[in-house]
Amino acid sequence: MEKYAGTQALSRAIKLIQLFNEHTPVRCLPDLVEASGLKRTTVFRLLAALEAEGVIRKTAANEYTLGPELIVWGGRAMRSNNLRTVSQPFLEQLVLDTTESVTLDVLWINDEKRPMSIVIEEKLGRHVMGMAQYIGGRFPAHTTSTGKVLLAWQSDAVWQTLNLSALNTNTATNKTITDTTQLKQELTAVRQQGYAITQDELEVGLTAVAAPIFDLHHNIQAALCIGAPSSRIAPRFDEIIPKVQKTAQAISVAIGGGNGER
Repeated sequence: MEKYAGTQALSRAIKLIQLFNEHTPVRCLPDLVEASGLKRTTVFRLLAALEAEGVIRKTAANEYTLGPELIVWGGRAMRSNNLRTVSQPFLEQLVLDTTESVTLDVLWINDEKRPMSIVIEEKLGRHVMGMAQYIGGRFPAHTTSTGKVLLAWQSDAVWQTLNLSALNTNTATNKTITDTTQLKQELTAVRQQGYAITQDELEVGLTAVAAPIFDLHHNIQAALCIGAPSSRIAPRFDEIIPKVQKTAQAISVAIGGGNGER
């Protein structure tokens, strides 16, 4: 294949960016040199260029992490996100079938390594009182049904990177889980039953049901959720839970995935 001027530098820069992920969101210069296999001077030069463009950000501790410009790129990617595009008719049908609001959430780990559930799509139901969130809204993962689903299927490697020591500082109500052991026990149950429920844990009077969406490689990609006042949704669990699971499975299939079984 013919090589063009600048392609090697571009390839190396992309390689550096790809070294940052949910397992290692922050890296020091020696770590990047070792992981990339590039010379120290080359890595330093590329990092400086990426930092100037906002793609890489240097922390107060002189380490490196992904920069704010990638959020802009991510927003553009989100608008063309295949999952959001493919899920539209399924979400709309679920609203029609249940009359309740639905959301599609993904996992995000913030700078403090605390897991958050982020809304990437929502469809409002037909009730005046209901779950009205917004795209881009984020909540501590342990307080939401989607967050519990997204955490339940994470690998041990991801779990080791998470900061769960501050659960009690992210307490939304007196029903919010504040104990790591209790949370892990609940996530085990979530994985076994294939869905999660939160009742009064994010907000008093709010109950939500969520189920996982998987990709081609059986990795969890998102969580589908129905939320509504507890008085309205709790008596409908026998109806709501299967519909949420069935819709999540249908979206998984539509994006080339399956049920998460390996």
